[in-house]
Amino acid sequence: MSRFVNALMKARQEKKLVLIASLPRNDAELARAVRDAGADAVKIHMNVHHHASNTTFGSLDEEREKLTAILKVCEGKLTGIMPFAAPVSDPDTLKELSEMGFDFYSQYLAHAVCGCFPSPEKTARMLALAVDDPIELAEGLDRLPTEVCELSIMDGSTYGQPFTYHDLLRYAAVRGKTKKPLVVPSQHLITPESVSDLIEIGIEGLMIGAVVAGSTVESWVESVKNFREAIDNV
Repeated sequence: MSRFVNALMKARQEKKLVLIASLPRNDAELARAVRDAGADAVKIHMNVHHHASNTTFGSLDEEREKLTAILKVCEGKLTGIMPFAAPVSDPDTLKELSEMGFDFYSQYLAHAVCGCFPSPEKTARMLALAVDDPIELAEGLDRLPTEVCELSIMDGSTYGQPFTYHDLLRYAAVRGKTKKPLVVPSQHLITPESVSDLIEIGIEGLMIGAVVAGSTVESWVESVKNFREAIDNV
């Protein structure tokens, strides 16, 4: 079992959340700041224009220097990467990312090509349900060779709107259909006050991004500290 899955399972047992910082840019100094502020994990990107942060991330060759610097800064902490924003069959790149030291991949189920991922013992597969995926699709997750499910189920046009009980109910509906660890990304404006609600319905991980943490080092540090305090005080 990978370090990432171990952390999520420990959070389940302790009724806590693994706090993941999904960075708006591949920046080692920002990674260092969120690490020091209390993030359990850092997730970065490549091969995508990221909607929430309005940032374009390049290929592995284009991002390699930045990725290596972030991995060095985060040594000892969990690190993840979103490798592709399309169904790309490129097992060599996925293998190289694992060998670089990433603990998990973060990718939509619809973009994850079967047979391309290396053994999950080192690098776990966190594959995401999308807004167009019916909740019933989650019933098959326990039979898939994946380790974690990310709930990226909010419509992009609603990013940043307040986090509601309707959102919570949708997450709870997925929880009722799978035993796999679940990670919620902050597509809507999740606040530290919502941490206990997420734990109560059985979520193991919270991944905060630009919607709640903004774009500056200062705003990220403040956000991570606030969520860290809320999780630790549950």
